[in-house]
Amino acid sequence: MTHPSHRIVELGPDDDLFPDWCEVWAAAARDARPDDPPRPAREHVALGRELVAPGGSRNGTHRAALVDGAVAGALRLIFPLRDNPSLAIVDLAVHPAARRRGLGGALLAEARTLAAGHGRTLLVGEVDEPAPGAPGRAFAERHGWTRDLVETRRELALPVDADRLAALEAGAAADDGYELVTWRDRTPDALLADRALLERRMTTDAPHGDLPVGEEEWDGDRIREYEATCLARGRTVLSAGAVTGGRLVGFTDLQVPLAQPVLAHQGGTLVLREHRGHRLGARMKAAALRELATGFPEVRRVSTYNAEDNTPMVAVNEQLGFRTAGVLSSWSARL
Repeated sequence: MTHPSHRIVELGPDDDLFPDWCEVWAAAARDARPDDPPRPAREHVALGRELVAPGGSRNGTHRAALVDGAVAGALRLIFPLRDNPSLAIVDLAVHPAARRRGLGGALLAEARTLAAGHGRTLLVGEVDEPAPGAPGRAFAERHGWTRDLVETRRELALPVDADRLAALEAGAAADDGYELVTWRDRTPDALLADRALLERRMTTDAPHGDLPVGEEEWDGDRIREYEATCLARGRTVLSAGAVTGGRLVGFTDLQVPLAQPVLAHQGGTLVLREHRGHRLGARMKAAALRELATGFPEVRRVSTYNAEDNTPMVAVNEQLGFRTAGVLSSWSARL
């Protein structure tokens, strides 16, 4: 049933109601995963400012569903500018106390209208499914979206079992001309172009199920934009890479939220197809975890997501001791 007094308003990241908009996301996150610290408001503000600033690789807009003047639902739309010109990314949340009042449907209708107004014909969104029966999945199904990609969430309790890590490193070690390098927050200039190529290849070589999205355009400027956004959001990024002949041919990232450094997030991991077969993924992950243990011993868990058909990466994670903790699903709808 639609609440009789709701209305939808546009918000910016520096508006008075934006902290309440952020709290909707925090409340939804606490409801879904009570053991995880919710994303702090600073992250939403930083991303929001990026989306309304000129000159970036994407822009976007925000809406709030107000019930009796209070923010009860939140919508963020992201529009890629350098690639995927038909795509709009939909982030939507309703406060758990305000669900089943039609707010989600109203925000989704607003998203469709806004996307069409920007010339977009494809909507894509993600649903966290900690357990069967997640409300986001039921919502997506009810509105006719298609579940195109399912990734298993796995979590690693820290510190890593020393024997497990040593066994992984011993099994992966090889004198084969590849050097492991690590850095924090800023890719070395000499490796910047190669890192951009790896990000581009992430969008073509990593499993994407049936998700109808195309190759992304990455260059050094976009890498620097990504790095600046992470810092503005209050995250530090620990990276490890594999280098041969002076070229970066693989990388992995670990993101640590500095306000609450309890749960770190595994970002992308990729080895160029032509350099696979040397256990570089395992070696880079081990190096990143050692950097995490040294720099942030207070982190207690690492989360990661993998499509089940990415069998080499799943095998590495399970060898490290990652354990299943639900799934993340990606959905699409056509306008």
